[in-house]
Amino acid sequence: MLLRSLLRRLRVPILVLLFTMVAPVLADAILVSPHALFIRHEQGTGEMYLINQGDEAEEVDIAFQFGYPATDSLGGIGIRLIPDPPADAPSAADWLRAFPRRVRVRATPPADLPDGEYWSRIIVTSRGAQQPMAVAGDTTVRAGVTLELRTITSLAYRKGAVRTDVTLDEFRAAASADSLADADSLEVWVGLTRDGNAAFLGSVLLELRDDGGEVVRSWVTPVAVYYSTLRRFAYDVRDVPEGSYRVRLLVSTDRGDIDPRLILPADPIERVADVELR
Repeated sequence: MLLRSLLRRLRVPILVLLFTMVAPVLADAILVSPHALFIRHEQGTGEMYLINQGDEAEEVDIAFQFGYPATDSLGGIGIRLIPDPPADAPSAADWLRAFPRRVRVRATPPADLPDGEYWSRIIVTSRGAQQPMAVAGDTTVRAGVTLELRTITSLAYRKGAVRTDVTLDEFRAAASADSLADADSLEVWVGLTRDGNAAFLGSVLLELRDDGGEVVRSWVTPVAVYYSTLRRFAYDVRDVPEGSYRVRLLVSTDRGDIDPRLILPADPIERVADVELR
């Protein structure tokens, strides 16, 4: 209890301190566009743009590594990078090359590459000029700090007939207490597995509906399923009256951040679950 109370009191000052330290760095970070690059086998190349948002020159490195979004035991999502993927992994990282200035990515896949979609993460590392820093208590000693930022975006290489689909493995909803924020939350777990030979790119729509079928709250989250994921979604519903509700789930290929022409079609999935808010 003492630790939880201390965390609750310190959370805001810590966040403010971290934001104060990081915000100037993020403001000058290298902007990478697009955040998802698609290359067709017939084309063999794709383009991306690096924009220096700061006033200082930046040294930029571009690397490729096999990786994909994955969930942990708590339902959190993150990028899993695999430097040495197994031989049967659909990795494109080994046969991608990046060229300077306007960054052109050229793919030179094996001649016997089977039809399908192959993945890589594009890792853009930028290093600014060394920033001087005085050492406390000594006016004659100076140190320098070089900040290094990494931006990781996705790349999909498609050859021949590619298709995707997704199956729902698990869907459950319950009211739970967020121990850190001391707030009642709506907790929803969604388990998805990808079918086909390409990643599923889409979104998860969750609606909280009352007994009359009216939508009380709704949330949309973009998702990418490369293998299997078990994702936890948590929402603050303290201002929602107590009672019986239904949670409607819709998994679809709607993505507002990616050109619809690049999204592979898949059948939508719709489910409902009952939940009691107390």
